[in-house]
Amino acid sequence: MAQLESKVPAGPLADKWRKHKTEIKLVNPANKRKYEVIVVGAGLAGSSAAATLAELGYKVKNFVFHDSPRRAHSIAAQGGINAAKNYQNDGDSVHRLFYDTLKGGDYRAREANVHRLAEVSVNIIDQCAAQGVPFAREYGGLLANRSFGGAQVSRTFYARGQTGQQLLLGAYSALSRMVGAGGVELHTNSEMLDLVVVDGHAKGILVRDLITGAITRHSADAVVLATGGYGNVFNLSTYARGSNATAIWRAYKRGACLANPCYTQIHPT
Repeated sequence: MAQLESKVPAGPLADKWRKHKTEIKLVNPANKRKYEVIVVGAGLAGSSAAATLAELGYKVKNFVFHDSPRRAHSIAAQGGINAAKNYQNDGDSVHRLFYDTLKGGDYRAREANVHRLAEVSVNIIDQCAAQGVPFAREYGGLLANRSFGGAQVSRTFYARGQTGQQLLLGAYSALSRMVGAGGVELHTNSEMLDLVVVDGHAKGILVRDLITGAITRHSADAVVLATGGYGNVFNLSTYARGSNATAIWRAYKRGACLANPCYTQIHPT
């Protein structure tokens, strides 16, 4: 029987991740090139993870279902991305973003993970801007904010009605740069058939080439599953048809626990 273990650090909520970062084992920069990481998926999460890991010095293999990472369904996000930068000086904070997000999720989200999301939100905006995402700006040049999606303060950073598209292009540019530099080995038109688990740890994947049908195996020291939504497990969904349940189901069959599978997006909300 699988045991649900969230691996959330111990301690007070506001200090969990800060304390965890000070105690975690580090990898010497000279040793990072010895480790290989597989990233499955190349949307916003997959592209940015693969590019960032490669920039840190790890050897990365990136597998994407589509013919290009630009086909990822992250392109469909429009409204904006929230961060507790408090540019408007209207009382925003990490705690307020944490609370609003938790409340917006009907208090069913895992609190520790939501708090970590609120903590890193500020840095994520800076990373996206550094990758070339053309966020809307005020006349003086500062990044613009708007109140969006039930937030009580102005904390939403946006690029017209194309935020997802512009974020994806920025992440794709960073990924392409690392592919060109030799840090990332990109495999397109590749479907993950199975997850290889050794002693409870994901150590590789089996992949089918969607053009030739060839099946290959790939091993690594760690596997990142950034395979996106699975909304088309239901017929009525606003996800693209490629957003199916295959990758997450294969991880589930290998022992990964799956919480709240009924929580999928459909618009208008």
